[in-house]
Amino acid sequence: MAVDDEYDQIAEWLKNEKGHSSLETEKIILRLRHYEKNAQLNSVMDSIGSGSLDLFAIINEALADDGDAGK
Repeated sequence: MAVDDEYDQIAEWLKNEKGHSSLETEKIILRLRHYEKNAQLNSVMDSIGSGSLDLFAIINEALADDGDAGK
C-alpha cells in the first residue's frame, strides 16, 4: 500500500469516525507527515501499530496550535 493511500485511510477515519472537519484533518495529516519525515527507524504506520506513537496526542498537538484541541 502506498503512503498516500495510508494517509487517505487515516483522513477518512478522522472525518467519518472521529468527526473532524476537513481543515482539522489536513492539520493532523500534515503533523503525521512531519513525524514520518523525521522518524529514524519506523514509519508512522509502524509506530502506530507498535504503540510507540500516540495518534491521539498527535491529533491534540495539531489542533492545539490554533486552540482547537479537545475534539
